[in-house]
Amino acid sequence: MNSGHLEFIVDSEDTGKRIDSFLSDNIDRITRSQVSRLIEQGKVKANRQKAAKSYKLKTGDHIYVQDLKLEQQSNYTPEPISITVLHEDEYLMIVSKPADMVCHPGPGHSRHTLVNALLYHCQQLSETDNGTRPGIVHRLDKDTSGLIIIAKDNHTHYLLSDLFKKRQVKKIYWALVWGNFEEQKGTIALPLSRSSKDRKVFGVSPARGKEACTNFEVVKQFNHCSWLSIDLETGRTHQIRVHMNFIGHPVLGDQTYHHKKSVELAESLGLKRQFLHAMKLDFIHPVYKSRLSIEDRLSPELQLVLDKLLLESKDK
Repeated sequence: MNSGHLEFIVDSEDTGKRIDSFLSDNIDRITRSQVSRLIEQGKVKANRQKAAKSYKLKTGDHIYVQDLKLEQQSNYTPEPISITVLHEDEYLMIVSKPADMVCHPGPGHSRHTLVNALLYHCQQLSETDNGTRPGIVHRLDKDTSGLIIIAKDNHTHYLLSDLFKKRQVKKIYWALVWGNFEEQKGTIALPLSRSSKDRKVFGVSPARGKEACTNFEVVKQFNHCSWLSIDLETGRTHQIRVHMNFIGHPVLGDQTYHHKKSVELAESLGLKRQFLHAMKLDFIHPVYKSRLSIEDRLSPELQLVLDKLLLESKDK
């Protein structure tokens, strides 16, 4: 374990939030009690002044966290796990993350993560975030499969993060959701926040949530379910799953956000995981300035379910 520090600049989305809640939400691998202890020890400052737990953030605040102990990249174990690389150059990689794989080590997942696999296959990865997420520019949920961009150095990581911040990375997902739609296209613009009762769960929260926008288009409708192409404008945790569940169309196979009928249909289709796949990334390479447009096929178990539905609809 090594000591380090972090710095944040508060944007408008977090204005009014308590500083202890903000740090719990924005620092990986830290508990609320650890945050409280840091604040009590005077190691958390807002604009160079020691902050109380109840301090309410303002836009533009500079938040400093000192002597933060986080596990470093050197402590992670490289593992000979097979990964599918769909693009690689001197600065970045685009890989296909399988379902049931966590992106980086954390509580309960110290091994067998995408980072463990990357450390075995790559000589160099970016070391931002105090080395806690080597190479990881953005994330997918454990049970969501598909494309992830990996940075090989810190400068490329910064440039890629800036592209995401400016919404210049087009991210297309395929999802199979409960129910049918009257409209062929739609937009869900509803703020999301972490549940105060369960930090692993997110929900729609107009009062304290962060901006979240999901665009969807119906590819094909089946009996009691629909195949969607989803274009994310923002990339909040669980965004697609929470938004679709909120409008009454939960992702089939989702173990967290669902209702009785969606669970029953998923079981009848033989779905063992949520039908959500990051199938396309399109952006301008931050160094070469050329367009990268990469697509990833559905995993066999999802393709099997989709083929079954397509065949049934063709027979009718």
